[in-house]
Amino acid sequence: MPVRGLAVGHPGAVNRLPFILRDQREELRRRWHDALPGRVSDEYAELLSSPVGDRLLRGLVEQLVAVSQAEEYEVPGLRRRYASDFRDDVEHRLALGFAARDLAGGVQTVRLAVLDVLGDAVVAGELPPPGETLVELRALDDFLDGLVGAVLDAAAPPS
Repeated sequence: MPVRGLAVGHPGAVNRLPFILRDQREELRRRWHDALPGRVSDEYAELLSSPVGDRLLRGLVEQLVAVSQAEEYEVPGLRRRYASDFRDDVEHRLALGFAARDLAGGVQTVRLAVLDVLGDAVVAGELPPPGETLVELRALDDFLDGLVGAVLDAAAPPS
């Protein structure tokens, strides 16, 4: 089965996993909110547990879906646009006084919630075959790594 939406800098693709995450969006949101305390500051956890955080999570899932449906030549442009938009959000949150550690921790906590939701999908028999799942999971992981990188880049002092 051909897959689309190449991972950042790596062969492989994100294809079915974003649709599972989209179908399980409420569970993903709940797991993300449950995992935030102790991983980010109380103030940032409160922000991410609000509609602002819900929009962020929904946007990330929709970006993954868009990349999975894009033609190969469209993916680099989508990735650049998403990275730029995310970095703008990060810069705004840094200007509001949130710590880069909290911003990166919020993304890392999305990763934990994704793994929990996909674990449930394993039990329900909804995942693609193991080899395909690993390729897609790596691409999804690369996507999230790019977001953490955007946090680090935005927080770095100008050189």
